[in-house]
Amino acid sequence: MEKKINPHENHRERMRARVRENSLDSLSDHEVLEYLLYPFIPRKDTNGIAHALISKFGSLAAVMDSDANALTAVKGMTANAALYLSSLSSLSRRYNSSKIGIKPKMETRGQILEYLMSFMSTLEDERIYAICVDSAGRLKERCELGRGGSDDCKLRVKELVMLCQNSQTKYVYLAHNHPSGIAKPSAEDIYFTKWAVTALEIMDVLLIDHIIIAKNDSYSFLRDGRLDEYRKSFQDFVKSGKISDRRS
Repeated sequence: MEKKINPHENHRERMRARVRENSLDSLSDHEVLEYLLYPFIPRKDTNGIAHALISKFGSLAAVMDSDANALTAVKGMTANAALYLSSLSSLSRRYNSSKIGIKPKMETRGQILEYLMSFMSTLEDERIYAICVDSAGRLKERCELGRGGSDDCKLRVKELVMLCQNSQTKYVYLAHNHPSGIAKPSAEDIYFTKWAVTALEIMDVLLIDHIIIAKNDSYSFLRDGRLDEYRKSFQDFVKSGKISDRRS
C-alpha cells in the first residue's frame, strides 16, 4: 500500500529554512508566533496556538504586550512560552536603547524621535519625561515626571523646575506618550506645555520641544508653531502685564 504523504512532515525545518534565508520578514504574523513558540512547545503543532493567540488578542503586537497570565489562558500555551512572549516587548525597548547608546546625540528631529521611540512607543501607560541635553545636543539626563497624563499640571511643572535646577541644564525636551495611538495633544497637554514654557523662561532654560509619541505617529509643539506662540505670549506679559489672546 502506498504511504500517505503527511503535509506537516518536516514543517518546522522548512520554517527554519525560510527564516535562515529570508529572516522573520518572510513570515506572516501568525507564522512569527508559531516559529517563536517552537523551543517552548516542542511536541505540539504551534500553528493552531498562534492563530488562537492572534484571534484572542487581535494582533502580534497585542500578544507581545499581554501579560503571561493572560497568555496562558489560551489552550496549548505553556507557562514558559507565555513568560517568553510577554518579555519580548520590554526586550525590544532594551535593544533599541542599547543600539542608540547611553549618551545619544540629538541634534536633529530624526535623532530625538529615534531616541524617544526606542523606549516610549510600546509603553502601555501614559508617562511624561524631561530630557535634558547639553549645548551640543547630547543627553545629560532623562527623568520621568509622572504617569497617567499631564492633568496634575502644577506638580509636573514643579518637578521639571527642580530637575533643571539640580542638573543645571539650559536645554530640555518634554515628551510623553499616547497609548491610544493618536498623537494629537489634549487640552491638558496644551495647558501643561504653556505652564512649562512660562516656568522655564523665568529660569532662562530653553524648552526645545514638547513631543507626543504614539505607536506609529508623533506630534511636535515646536513644528506646529505652538511653542513660539506660548513664548511670545509670556514675553508680551512680561512687557505689558497682559497675556495676549492666542489660540489654545
